[in-house]
Amino acid sequence: MTQPRDVCLVFDTTAVTSWVRGSLAVGETLAEIDDEGGAVLIPLWCLVQAGDQTGMVDRERLDLLLKHPATFLIVDDGEDWDSLVALQQMTGAHDRASAALMALHMDVDVMTSKPHWYASVKNGQKTLLIED
Repeated sequence: MTQPRDVCLVFDTTAVTSWVRGSLAVGETLAEIDDEGGAVLIPLWCLVQAGDQTGMVDRERLDLLLKHPATFLIVDDGEDWDSLVALQQMTGAHDRASAALMALHMDVDVMTSKPHWYASVKNGQKTLLIED
């Protein structure tokens, strides 16, 4: 029987694209979370945006990320539409709004290479910088 995992982090679009490009920081963070029995959420919109930005040139890497035992692809709840509107106004994009909302709901950070995108969310205190 599989043990439930505690959510530890949310990957935004930049984290997913960094994974596709072979980021050691993203890979090591994911491995550490997996070793501790934790989970990483990937908002659907971040996956879609990352696929678009990378031109789907390495679909295998995206599939590997999605099949990883510590990652979970998540969609937004329609009842959160007004929160998503507010967060989109703060972050400038729907994928970022989705990542921010999930991080706020789960009380975890968003892994990103662009922390300034989230500066207006909890005074910028909800990010983990990708340092490659």
